[in-house]
Amino acid sequence: MLHKKQIWFVILSLFLGFSAQAKENVGVTGKRSSNYARLSAGCSDATTQVDLDINNVRARLLGAGDFWWDLQNDAKYEIPKVDPSTGIIPVSSSFAGALWIGGIDAGGQLKIAAQTYRQSGNDFWPGPLDADGTIEEATCNAFDRHWKINRTEIDDFFETILTYNGVPGVTETATLIPENEIPQIIREWPGAGSNFAVGKAGESINVQKDLAPFVDVNFNGQYEPDKGEYPDIDGDQAIFWVYNDKGNIHTESGGDAIGVEIQAMAFGFQTNDEINDMTFYRYKVINYATTALDSTYFGQWVDSDLGAYDDDWVGCDTVLSLGMCYNGDLNDGPTSPNYGANPPIFGTDFFQGPIKYVFEDGAIVDSFRLGMAAFLYYNNDFSIIGNPEVAAHYYGYMSGTWKDGSPFTSGGNGYGGTELSNYIFPSDPSDPEGWSECTESNPAADRRYLQSSGPFTLLPGAKNEIVMGAIWVRPPVSGGCQTSFDLAKLADQKAQSLFDADFQLIGGPDAPDMNIRELDQEIVLSLTNGPTSNNIGESYQETDPLLVSIISELPDSIIEANPNSTDSTFNFQGYKIYQLANSQVSPSEYNDVTKAKLIYQCDLKDGVEKIVNYSFDVNIGADVPELMVDGNNE
Repeated sequence: MLHKKQIWFVILSLFLGFSAQAKENVGVTGKRSSNYARLSAGCSDATTQVDLDINNVRARLLGAGDFWWDLQNDAKYEIPKVDPSTGIIPVSSSFAGALWIGGIDAGGQLKIAAQTYRQSGNDFWPGPLDADGTIEEATCNAFDRHWKINRTEIDDFFETILTYNGVPGVTETATLIPENEIPQIIREWPGAGSNFAVGKAGESINVQKDLAPFVDVNFNGQYEPDKGEYPDIDGDQAIFWVYNDKGNIHTESGGDAIGVEIQAMAFGFQTNDEINDMTFYRYKVINYATTALDSTYFGQWVDSDLGAYDDDWVGCDTVLSLGMCYNGDLNDGPTSPNYGANPPIFGTDFFQGPIKYVFEDGAIVDSFRLGMAAFLYYNNDFSIIGNPEVAAHYYGYMSGTWKDGSPFTSGGNGYGGTELSNYIFPSDPSDPEGWSECTESNPAADRRYLQSSGPFTLLPGAKNEIVMGAIWVRPPVSGGCQTSFDLAKLADQKAQSLFDADFQLIGGPDAPDMNIRELDQEIVLSLTNGPTSNNIGESYQETDPLLVSIISELPDSIIEANPNSTDSTFNFQGYKIYQLANSQVSPSEYNDVTKAKLIYQCDLKDGVEKIVNYSFDVNIGADVPELMVDGNNE
């Protein structure tokens, strides 16, 4: 008989279709958390931290508008993600990021909320605002937390719903699901009407407003998980939190408060392509001010320390609204940890900007979404093109002016020229005729960059949904003037198509149930697909909304030349069964014979014998085929 030891098996369903020692602001000492004078009923600083870590990225999220660092001067956008138990020091591709908002009120007063490193203070605090646009300290404290959930937890709860009530949605006669059958994160999800949302100190919160999205099966606007309702998320893992700019005085920017609440959701997908190296962020910004805010801008601020913090260049693509950081030479370092040779490119994209309304005689006659209106970089110093120091500097960087009020200009370092330009370094570094850090021969340094969207009028009660994403690629040759943005732009176009498809990826065939029978010197595996499986009778077929989005952009000439180019469905073809060394082996390691062994393969008998993937090779400018499966067609 076989020895009694743990054996790990993975079944692949085959289907066919078409911390870097980063630096905060130099020369600033003092506050990091809570050493400034408070309003008598003011909120305390957000303290909680959580990691978005479902795919190849481990991204740290904080509770007050900033993210990608740990409040202790360590970068926390780790990619590739490293198992902490290995003792390997991970390398990060960014040190910090935050959403900025600013505009001018009817009295000409600048109002702004912006966050960087909390060295001078804070502009954001945890928790939702009341109907009158205020917040109590107790609410801030209770909401100093994140709600983190995996798609698999929702899928498992869905099976529980089916057990009690069959198809969800029939709730008038539904059997209530016992509390002990509802996972804690689903019970505590802060949906409207929830009594299960527990604060960080264990206090119960009765959520009386729309907060975290959920599937409302009986359409009564109240979150009731005991009636079969559950969180509505994007991605394979999502993290929800809420913060505001009214919890205390603005000691980061020094500006006046706007009166906004921001409901944030970060999410990621676990895939086997570029999306596995991406993270996404959806912000619902609600204005509780009673007067309009004119000339408003939203900004995505990034301190883009790419491995070693002191040798970076930045640039942008104005067509894609993509800001990027790349290494200033062929080797990242020597500051450690670093990426070494052929360093990666990190970028952020505004997939969806704010709504701009068109007024005529005081009435709204039209509206449209805004893209990236400006891109700039600044250095870690206190020069005219350095770190912002007062509210006007933060707003000027979003609206297109340097710290002395002079506009961004084309050429050189973007300062002091004669030709106005809202976009600094908009050219590919490999273009000798363009304007980039390469053509200017800039010394690589500790860069920050900012993408902004505006101007628009932020109306009282307005709700704006801002969506951005972070992409990462590692070209075979990269760094300095040899860098090409082509691979980064291709990845970003895929991310944009995913956004256009409402972040809907196909799930693939459901995993079969596997029964194991142990015999003398052998194991018999039986694979079955139950009545709730999408692959009953091995008949899985699913349309990919991402492909639908891409196909819709194809010119007629390509479709006429290749009718198969419109095929957007994936169909089940067979199984591969692997024995793994342990449960930590990832799909990317299945071809490593020291970690995984293919023990069996079967293939539908339908005339399809081979499955080939095509990946774009930026070096040759064409798709390269890779044989994934050579089946027996039996």
